[in-house]
Amino acid sequence: METHWERVAKTRMGKYITEIETRFIEKNLNPTSLSIVMDVGAEAGRFSQLNTNIQTVSIDINKQSLKRLQKKTPNTYIIQADARQIPIKNGVFDAITMIEVLDYIPELQKTFCEAYRTLKPETSLILSFGNKSSLKAKLRKLGGKSYLHTDGNISKALKETEFTLKKKTGYSWLMFGRMSQNPLIPTLAKMENAFGFRKIQV
Repeated sequence: METHWERVAKTRMGKYITEIETRFIEKNLNPTSLSIVMDVGAEAGRFSQLNTNIQTVSIDINKQSLKRLQKKTPNTYIIQADARQIPIKNGVFDAITMIEVLDYIPELQKTFCEAYRTLKPETSLILSFGNKSSLKAKLRKLGGKSYLHTDGNISKALKETEFTLKKKTGYSWLMFGRMSQNPLIPTLAKMENAFGFRKIQV
Protein backbone atom coordinates (compact mmCIF):
# COMPACT_ATOMS: atom_id res chain seq x y z
CA MET A 1 0.00 0.00 0.00
CA GLU A 2 1.30 3.45 -0.92
CA THR A 3 2.26 5.82 1.86
CA HIS A 4 0.85 9.33 2.25
CA TRP A 5 3.94 10.98 0.77
CA GLU A 6 4.00 8.63 -2.19
CA ARG A 7 0.43 9.64 -2.99
CA VAL A 8 1.24 13.31 -2.49
CA ALA A 9 4.23 13.10 -4.83
CA LYS A 10 1.92 12.08 -7.68
CA THR A 11 -0.30 15.16 -7.48
CA ARG A 12 0.42 18.32 -9.49
CA MET A 13 1.29 20.23 -6.32
CA GLY A 14 3.37 17.37 -4.97
CA LYS A 15 5.33 17.06 -8.21
CA TYR A 16 6.00 20.81 -8.21
CA ILE A 17 7.39 20.83 -4.66
CA THR A 18 9.36 17.59 -5.02
CA GLU A 19 10.97 18.87 -8.23
CA ILE A 20 12.19 22.06 -6.51
CA GLU A 21 13.49 20.17 -3.48
CA THR A 22 15.26 17.62 -5.66
CA ARG A 23 16.88 20.32 -7.78
CA PHE A 24 18.11 22.14 -4.66
CA ILE A 25 19.65 18.95 -3.26
CA GLU A 26 21.36 18.05 -6.52
CA LYS A 27 22.65 21.59 -7.03
CA ASN A 28 24.23 21.78 -3.59
CA LEU A 29 25.67 18.29 -3.18
CA ASN A 30 28.59 17.12 -5.30
CA PRO A 31 28.15 13.34 -5.81
CA THR A 32 31.87 12.85 -6.42
CA SER A 33 32.63 13.97 -2.85
CA LEU A 34 30.02 11.73 -1.22
CA SER A 35 30.46 8.16 -0.10
CA ILE A 36 27.74 7.90 2.55
CA VAL A 37 24.75 10.15 3.27
CA MET A 38 21.80 10.04 5.65
CA ASP A 39 18.20 10.82 4.70
CA VAL A 40 16.39 11.83 7.88
CA GLY A 41 12.63 11.37 7.73
CA ALA A 42 13.08 9.21 4.66
CA GLU A 43 9.54 7.83 4.71
CA ALA A 44 9.22 5.59 1.62
CA GLY A 45 12.32 7.05 0.00
CA ARG A 46 11.46 10.10 -2.11
CA PHE A 47 14.99 11.42 -1.63
CA SER A 48 16.84 8.30 -0.51
CA GLN A 49 16.89 7.08 -4.10
CA LEU A 50 18.32 10.18 -5.80
CA ASN A 51 21.72 8.63 -6.45
CA THR A 52 22.06 4.85 -6.30
CA ASN A 53 25.87 5.10 -6.49
CA ILE A 54 26.03 6.65 -3.03
CA GLN A 55 25.49 4.59 0.11
CA THR A 56 22.40 5.93 1.85
CA VAL A 57 21.24 5.40 5.41
CA SER A 58 17.51 6.13 5.60
CA ILE A 59 15.94 6.80 8.98
CA ASP A 60 12.30 7.35 9.84
CA ILE A 61 10.14 6.92 12.89
CA ASN A 62 7.49 5.05 10.89
CA LYS A 63 8.15 1.33 10.55
CA GLN A 64 5.68 0.75 7.71
CA SER A 65 7.21 3.48 5.57
CA LEU A 66 10.65 1.95 5.97
CA LYS A 67 9.32 -1.47 4.98
CA ARG A 68 7.95 0.13 1.83
CA LEU A 69 11.34 1.72 1.13
CA GLN A 70 13.15 -1.56 1.71
CA LYS A 71 10.93 -3.32 -0.85
CA LYS A 72 11.61 -0.65 -3.48
CA THR A 73 15.35 -0.40 -2.87
CA PRO A 74 16.69 -3.51 -1.10
CA ASN A 75 20.24 -2.10 -0.94
CA THR A 76 19.19 0.89 1.16
CA TYR A 77 20.25 0.67 4.81
CA ILE A 78 17.22 1.53 6.94
CA ILE A 79 16.94 2.42 10.62
CA GLN A 80 13.76 3.09 12.56
CA ALA A 81 14.72 6.04 14.72
CA ASP A 82 13.78 9.52 15.87
CA ALA A 83 15.68 12.48 14.39
CA ARG A 84 16.21 13.74 17.94
CA GLN A 85 18.07 10.58 18.97
CA ILE A 86 19.96 8.94 16.11
CA PRO A 87 21.60 5.61 17.03
CA ILE A 88 24.76 6.20 15.00
CA LYS A 89 28.27 7.12 16.13
CA ASN A 90 29.86 10.52 15.61
CA GLY A 91 31.26 11.83 12.33
CA VAL A 92 29.92 9.26 9.87
CA PHE A 93 28.16 11.12 7.06
CA ASP A 94 29.31 13.24 4.13
CA ALA A 95 25.88 14.90 3.98
CA ILE A 96 22.44 14.77 5.57
CA THR A 97 19.10 15.60 3.98
CA MET A 98 16.15 16.52 6.16
CA ILE A 99 13.27 17.38 3.85
CA GLU A 100 10.01 18.56 5.46
CA VAL A 101 10.92 16.88 8.72
CA LEU A 102 11.06 19.92 10.99
CA ASP A 103 7.36 20.60 10.37
CA TYR A 104 6.72 17.70 12.75
CA ILE A 105 9.47 18.26 15.34
CA PRO A 106 9.25 21.08 17.91
CA GLU A 107 12.75 20.49 19.35
CA LEU A 108 15.11 22.15 16.87
CA GLN A 109 18.19 22.05 19.11
CA LYS A 110 18.02 18.31 19.73
CA THR A 111 17.49 17.63 16.03
CA PHE A 112 20.32 19.85 14.80
CA CYS A 113 22.70 18.61 17.50
CA GLU A 114 22.17 15.04 16.32
CA ALA A 115 22.73 16.04 12.70
CA TYR A 116 25.89 17.96 13.60
CA ARG A 117 27.18 15.08 15.71
CA THR A 118 26.76 12.45 12.99
CA LEU A 119 28.18 14.59 10.16
CA LYS A 120 31.86 14.67 9.28
CA PRO A 121 33.52 18.09 9.75
CA GLU A 122 32.82 20.71 7.06
CA THR A 123 30.00 18.75 5.43
CA SER A 124 26.43 19.69 4.54
CA LEU A 125 22.98 19.52 6.08
CA ILE A 126 20.22 20.24 3.55
CA LEU A 127 16.76 20.85 4.95
CA SER A 128 13.36 22.24 4.06
CA PHE A 129 10.43 23.37 6.20
CA GLY A 130 7.26 25.45 6.16
CA ASN A 131 8.00 29.02 7.25
CA LYS A 132 5.58 30.09 9.98
CA SER A 133 6.26 33.79 9.34
CA SER A 134 5.42 33.61 5.62
CA LEU A 135 2.36 35.05 3.91
CA LYS A 136 1.28 31.54 2.99
CA ALA A 137 1.47 30.47 6.65
CA LYS A 138 -0.68 33.42 7.71
CA LEU A 139 -3.30 32.45 5.14
CA ARG A 140 -3.13 28.83 6.29
CA LYS A 141 -3.73 29.98 9.85
CA LEU A 142 -7.09 31.42 8.81
CA GLY A 143 -8.08 27.86 7.94
CA GLY A 144 -6.88 26.52 11.27
CA LYS A 145 -3.53 25.22 10.01
CA SER A 146 -0.02 26.44 10.74
CA TYR A 147 3.67 25.60 10.58
CA LEU A 148 5.86 25.04 13.63
CA HIS A 149 8.89 27.24 12.92
CA THR A 150 9.81 30.61 11.47
CA ASP A 151 12.77 31.15 9.18
CA GLY A 152 14.37 33.22 11.95
CA ASN A 153 14.01 30.45 14.54
CA ILE A 154 15.55 27.88 12.20
CA SER A 155 18.49 30.16 11.37
CA LYS A 156 19.07 30.92 15.06
CA ALA A 157 19.00 27.23 16.04
CA LEU A 158 21.40 26.32 13.24
CA LYS A 159 23.86 28.99 14.38
CA GLU A 160 23.62 27.87 18.00
CA THR A 161 24.47 24.33 16.87
CA GLU A 162 27.58 25.66 15.07
CA PHE A 163 26.20 25.22 11.56
CA THR A 164 27.07 27.95 9.05
CA LEU A 165 24.21 28.90 6.74
CA LYS A 166 25.55 28.88 3.18
CA LYS A 167 22.48 29.08 0.96
CA LYS A 168 18.71 29.24 1.15
CA THR A 169 15.81 29.66 -1.23
CA GLY A 170 12.09 30.32 -1.02
CA TYR A 171 9.51 28.21 -2.79
CA SER A 172 5.91 26.99 -2.58
CA TRP A 173 4.31 30.37 -3.16
CA LEU A 174 1.34 28.62 -4.75
CA MET A 175 -1.67 28.70 -2.44
CA PHE A 176 -2.72 25.11 -2.94
CA GLY A 177 -2.72 22.12 -0.62
CA ARG A 178 -0.32 19.21 -1.06
CA MET A 179 -2.96 16.99 -2.62
CA SER A 180 -4.10 19.60 -5.14
CA GLN A 181 -4.52 18.62 -8.78
CA ASN A 182 -5.37 22.17 -9.87
CA PRO A 183 -4.59 22.44 -13.62
CA LEU A 184 -3.10 25.92 -13.13
CA ILE A 185 -0.21 24.64 -11.00
CA PRO A 186 2.31 23.95 -13.85
CA THR A 187 1.70 27.40 -15.38
CA LEU A 188 1.87 29.22 -12.04
CA ALA A 189 5.06 27.34 -11.13
CA LYS A 190 6.71 28.61 -14.33
CA MET A 191 5.61 32.16 -13.51
CA GLU A 192 6.95 31.83 -9.96
CA ASN A 193 10.34 30.89 -11.36
CA ALA A 194 10.30 33.47 -14.17
CA PHE A 195 9.52 36.38 -11.83
CA GLY A 196 12.20 35.36 -9.35
CA PHE A 197 9.90 34.68 -6.40
CA ARG A 198 12.11 31.77 -5.36
CA LYS A 199 14.83 34.22 -4.35
CA ILE A 200 12.55 35.35 -1.54
CA GLN A 201 12.07 33.20 1.55
CA VAL A 202 8.37 32.45 1.92
